[in-house]
Formats: sequence, structure tokens, C-alpha cells
Amino acid sequence: MREIIAIHGWAGDSYQWSNWEQIFKNCDWEWQTFERGYKEIRPHTPKWNHNSNKSGLKRVAICHSLGSYLIDKNILDAATHLVLINSFSRFIPISKENRSVKLALDRMINAIDTPNEREMLKKFHIKAHKPNHIDVESSESNLLHISDSGRLRLKNDLKLLMNTHSLPIGIKSSTKVLIVNSEQDYILAKQTKEKLAEDLINHIEDVPEIINLQDEGHLIKKITSITKVKQWLELNHAKNMV
Repeated sequence: MREIIAIHGWAGDSYQWSNWEQIFKNCDWEWQTFERGYKEIRPHTPKWNHNSNKSGLKRVAICHSLGSYLIDKNILDAATHLVLINSFSRFIPISKENRSVKLALDRMINAIDTPNEREMLKKFHIKAHKPNHIDVESSESNLLHISDSGRLRLKNDLKLLMNTHSLPIGIKSSTKVLIVNSEQDYILAKQTKEKLAEDLINHIEDVPEIINLQDEGHLIKKITSITKVKQWLELNHAKNMV
């Protein structure tokens, strides 16, 4: 049995996985998505369908950015494989960029539930998709329709992001990990990504593998990029996992 739970990041939603879901379901993967509920969508935390440890069972958590901190630790603890997409173990880098990143995050928090909220979220989504284009003014995108309860979650989760300083709780040392980094990510600093790899090397038994994607931003939607993740799961470590 092969199943996936996909977890979006800050200000995202479960619909961002539509391309991923179609590709994996077409190849007989069971697929579920986590929903934080920032918008007018009911929050939802899925559970693994198969909890035994029999040979050939694969439970894959695919986490984007802050997603690995938003999901229940029991999901990570039971995962046999973990895919971390433009993720981190410490968001604010220990470097000369430290102050500017803190100031930017403070401005984002202060904009929530004010007349500046829409413009802040608009800029964030454009930056997260860059170099790919997104029409944030389109009603179909539904990127800016934040609910009242969602505003509280946005604020609390941004504070969580600012205070990250180690790996999320729940990752087992035996978990097989794939790090997916976009070379044109305008959200995460290079040092932030390097720190994640370093922390994982010190925590898990097998060195994590890294895929660096060209022409992709913080959010990954291209079919070729999704296929690379799928190939890793199906052809590399996944084939020998219990």
C-alpha cells in the first residue's frame, strides 16, 4: 500500500496540491490533503489509512514550507518517507540577513486584520509563485479570501514560523527524507536551506537526498518538478522501505 498526506504552508490551502493529486492518484497512490483553514474552507487534519508496518507499506508526508510544523506530530512519527519542499528548521537565518527578515515578518503580522492585509497577502503570493506568474486579482484564485478565524491562524502561525529553531517534533531517525529546493525561491534564504540539511544529517540515520529545481519558486506546480519527486519515491529509497 502507498499513501500520501500533503501539507500546505503559511497562507496556503489544500487546493495548491491539485496537480500533485492528479499525478499520484493516476499511479494508484492514496492521497489526502491537510487543510489549515485560513480561508472559507473547513480545517481538516487527515489520518493515515494504513497503520501496520508490514513490508511494502509506504506512508509519505509531503510538507511545503511551514507545513511540517502545522501537521500533528503523530503524522510525521508514522511516516516512512518525508518530502520537504522549500522547508526549514530555522526560518530566520543566523546571518547578516537576520534583521531584515525579522522586520519583514513583523510588518506582515502587523498588516493582518488591517486595511493593509490584502496588499500584504497579494505581495506574498506573487513572491511565493515567482518566477511563475499568478493572477491574484482573479476570483478563481481565491487567494485573498481570509476568514475571521483564519486571520487568527495566520497571525499565530507567523509567530510560530518566526520562532522555529529546530526540526519539527515527530520525525523519526529511520525516516527516509527528500529535500526539494527551488533555485529561484524568493522566500527562503540560502543559509536557511543549508541549516535544514545540516539538522537532518544530525538527526536521521540516512543522509537526506536533495533535489534542486531550476525555474521554480517557493511554490512548486510544474509537472516536470512533481514527476521528479514521484520518481524518487517510486524508484529510489521507496522500493526498499518497510
